[in-house]
Amino acid sequence: MARVTTEALALRRTPFRETSQIAEFLTRDRGRVGLILKGVMRPKSRMGGGVDLLDHCRVTYTARRGSRSMPPLVERQVLSHHPGMRHREDLMRAGLYMLELLRALVPEGQRVPGLFGLSVAFLAALDTEPEPGRLAPMTFALEGGLLRMTGFELVLDRCVSCHRRPEGSMALRCDPQRGGIVCSTCRDDEDGNYVPLSSASARLIMGLTGADPLRLRGLTLPENIENDVRRFFDRTFLHVLERPPRAAVMSQR
Repeated sequence: MARVTTEALALRRTPFRETSQIAEFLTRDRGRVGLILKGVMRPKSRMGGGVDLLDHCRVTYTARRGSRSMPPLVERQVLSHHPGMRHREDLMRAGLYMLELLRALVPEGQRVPGLFGLSVAFLAALDTEPEPGRLAPMTFALEGGLLRMTGFELVLDRCVSCHRRPEGSMALRCDPQRGGIVCSTCRDDEDGNYVPLSSASARLIMGLTGADPLRLRGLTLPENIENDVRRFFDRTFLHVLERPPRAAVMSQR
């Protein structure tokens, strides 16, 4: 039986019996891991009470090779509870939106240290309480990074059929089903699956994808560009998840 210590983000929690919890974490070193927290709800529990969603922790648990039983949590140290994020509804919604995408896109047991780092940085950026108008660029960086690191990123710098690169400021049409933008020669104009996208918006998406959200706190986007990019990610995640994400990121879409 081996002990594992790693950083973790709490993705899900479920009461178990009277005093315990079952929790799912995204860990830096082991990917998504389900753990049982025995007796954590007892008043004198040494683990400091139950898990809160979005907590950034350092966890220690025991893992037995070949065992099908859920590993027990041995120790938990909360590194950040993100209090600044939790008292504003729009910021909390953005954090829960991130959890929904992580649960949907990250396979169990697959190491994703880059995605873990991006998620931690996104929560740290939310905790600085950015102005509502400056939340969009940080969210776009997260969404683009999630798509790239899980293999769902769309091609935006060339036609996915003929590989011709767009010129100047021409308007683009993106087809999530075909994997990216499709030029006027290769597309079927009767197909309604295309997402209109300006060249400026496409360049912004590529530039923001995977960027550190903390460095984007001062960035404000023109309304037309923000709406363009928001529509692109909405349609892309609708295709990837086969349903609209349940958690709304911003109060007005």
